[in-house]
Amino acid sequence: MTKGTLAKLDGRGRVIIPASFREALGLKEGSNVLLRIDEKNNLLLILPFASNFDELAKIELVMGDAPGTLAKILSILASSNIDLIRSESTAQERGRSAEWNAIVDISKCKRSLSEVKKLILKEKLAREVEIERL
Repeated sequence: MTKGTLAKLDGRGRVIIPASFREALGLKEGSNVLLRIDEKNNLLLILPFASNFDELAKIELVMGDAPGTLAKILSILASSNIDLIRSESTAQERGRSAEWNAIVDISKCKRSLSEVKKLILKEKLAREVEIERL
């Protein structure tokens, strides 16, 4: 069943999620949520995202747009015990350049984030790599 309610933004752009909604979705203080915007339908989506025990990081990189490049990057992440939660890739110049963005769980990561970045760059899988904790 779909539920709805009217809410108002406060002066800092915040909105309160009603207790009944939080309970229905299992959201508690400190829960991670993913905000998505659907500009075509003028919708803001708030989705429960990851557990409270996950250590999240954001990865943004520019890579070559060749078959297998992303698979090799994902192999480095997997060997580092980084768990992929969400990702999106977009070809910038078909056959030449692509961007990849991801949210990952690093709570069981075996390497430092700077080591992971160095591995990706060393293998020449990406021209630019940014990894930051969330």
